Amino acid sequence: MESLAGKLLVASRRLGDPNFTRSVVLLIHHDSRGALGLVLNRAGAERLEVTHDGDDGRRGEVVVMTGGPLEGPLTALHTDPENSEREVIPGVHFAAGSPHLDTLLAAARRPLRVFRGYSGWGGGQLEKELAAGAWTVADASADLVFGDDPDLWRRASRLAFDALLARALGVRHVPPQPWHN
Repeated sequence: MESLAGKLLVASRRLGDPNFTRSVVLLIHHDSRGALGLVLNRAGAERLEVTHDGDDGRRGEVVVMTGGPLEGPLTALHTDPENSEREVIPGVHFAAGSPHLDTLLAAARRPLRVFRGYSGWGGGQLEKELAAGAWTVADASADLVFGDDPDLWRRASRLAFDALLARALGVRHVPPQPWHN
């Protein structure tokens, strides 16, 4: 199977795992050995105090998202290529290393999403779940990753099913707003 890194996994109603009910996961890594992703629509209770970028010294908070049911280091999605360990999609970068995270949190430039925990699959596990219809796949965008859409799952589900329909009908190009045609 072709790598799905940089794609969104949208939980179907058939997915029985309560950790992923109505979740949208951005896949950071995917190959034959497994996959790693971050749930984009699960805000956690934890907040980090940060200093906003600029000379005024304003302080604020960043909500720490629940990236998934597996324990792991603090990670971030951001737009700063200098503090990137990997560009996930154009303009969206991933960081897990301490020096990068320290810099990102000190500057607190927006957009910035911070995660505790992650979602992971062993080799072949995600492919089996996809074949069983537990997930649909949609294209990711910075707008979806960094937006504050309270109903991200519904929006991403629609994108995934629109893409499925276009492929089934053999449509090669769907304009961003087809209703304007």
